[in-house]
Amino acid sequence: MLDAILMFAAVTVTLVGAGGLDRLAVPPRDRAPRRPWQAHALGALIAGWLWLLWLGLSARPLFATVAALVTLGVFAGISRAKYAYLHEPLVFSDLGFIPTLVRHPALFYLGRTEAAGLGFVMLLLVGVIAAWTWLEPRALGEAAQFGVLAAAGLAALVVPLLAGRIAGALPGLSRHLLDLPARRFVGLQGLSVSLLAGFALWRKDGQREETRPAPAVQASGYDAVIFLQSESFTDLRRSGVALDLPHYDRLRARAMAHGRLEVSCYGAYTHRSEAEMLTGVAFADQRMDRFDPYLRPERLAPASLACGLGALGWRTCFLHPHDARFFRRDRAIPRLGFAHFVDETAFVPGDRFGPYVGDAAVGRRIVQEIEAAGAAGKALFLMAITMEAHDPYGPGRLPGLDDPVAQYARHVANADAMLGAVVAALDARTNRSLLVFYGDHAPILPGHEGLAEDQATDYLVLDCGRAATNASERPASERSPAAINALLRSKLAEGRQGDEGAGMAGESATTSMIRSTMEK
Repeated sequence: MLDAILMFAAVTVTLVGAGGLDRLAVPPRDRAPRRPWQAHALGALIAGWLWLLWLGLSARPLFATVAALVTLGVFAGISRAKYAYLHEPLVFSDLGFIPTLVRHPALFYLGRTEAAGLGFVMLLLVGVIAAWTWLEPRALGEAAQFGVLAAAGLAALVVPLLAGRIAGALPGLSRHLLDLPARRFVGLQGLSVSLLAGFALWRKDGQREETRPAPAVQASGYDAVIFLQSESFTDLRRSGVALDLPHYDRLRARAMAHGRLEVSCYGAYTHRSEAEMLTGVAFADQRMDRFDPYLRPERLAPASLACGLGALGWRTCFLHPHDARFFRRDRAIPRLGFAHFVDETAFVPGDRFGPYVGDAAVGRRIVQEIEAAGAAGKALFLMAITMEAHDPYGPGRLPGLDDPVAQYARHVANADAMLGAVVAALDARTNRSLLVFYGDHAPILPGHEGLAEDQATDYLVLDCGRAATNASERPASERSPAAINALLRSKLAEGRQGDEGAGMAGESATTSMIRSTMEK
């Protein structure tokens, strides 16, 4: 009788405590006053499963209660920490970053001090677990313990298989996941529910049969198209920061389009901006893939400019001077149509500026690719993702320069010099080409936390080359990466009358069309 009462009390405390912890994943301003009944029910099931799992591992009900609540608390704490830096809570796709975190802890703000502190906490936790299991007697025999553990394990195996049905049975939660920003649906549903429902809807999304035509790719008379995504580039002069950007200012006067870029992220998730720019599929239109578009890059591939231009005979090159495995780019980039992937192994230690490969080295490699394509008689499509300005900023990053804002200004000046060098190469070595220069997201910079609310970066679209038509300065316009992609496609299709056959690529002068379908 006492054992039954103890079990009931342990489960009750677990369910009540879990409901409170779940809401801590976002700040109070983002929490909904009331949660849908489906969220309450699913949250109770998740908490109950956690308790069952820990009971199966320990055979001790009180320990299972504390362990389940600590587990939920750790996830909530991680979510709040992420929110503090990126203004976005934990989402289901973030769990796939664990291997990346282990390989590159500094990019997740885990320096030596933080890693040592985390190690101490883990050792302390092991000691607490050992002491608790010694003090609390077993409440289950070995056979019962095995049965409970098997039941919890079976549930964990079955859920992925039933993910589509789970999402279908919870239409309200699914709608919220698709329609609301991450901080809103986590605040509405609770963290554990949003993680499970998000995974379920993501799996269901992958089984959709619905298709739609991919945008046609046409090319007339262009020798090169270059996307130059500059790490954390934002013109902070509007915020009173002194920046030296002579090339950016000069080129803005001849740009066919320039202004603010409506990116979907702040401080991180570089691949969200690059995927939208490359494919023209708007962030919201990517449905559940929008949080990590490189988990299933094949769904975006039909819309990729690299796929379309590669099919027309263009040389396609992706340049990112970092670990190719980050964001699983080693898998995603070939599937998105790039025949060549230049990663950090193509650079030497002397190419670094600060912790990462510098923009000067990236600019030199871009010029080499332009020259190589010209020598081969091929048109070039190149997407470069720079790394130099990646945070964190602070003492020790640059010799003799410890102020984070001054460090950022130095990196942005180097990005400006890179931009000038690439445009000069295109003007001198191509007959006609297009270049898009833009920032992937605003920087996480001390004293400029307001950038989290105004996330837009800056962009330029330039007509380059010997035969380029450079208009006088036009008014600034606010666009999304998808809108920039559409502008590029229209310019490629438009070309110039009578210039077929000019430039580096004979085949690129012939107007062609590629049509395919894209699974939503």
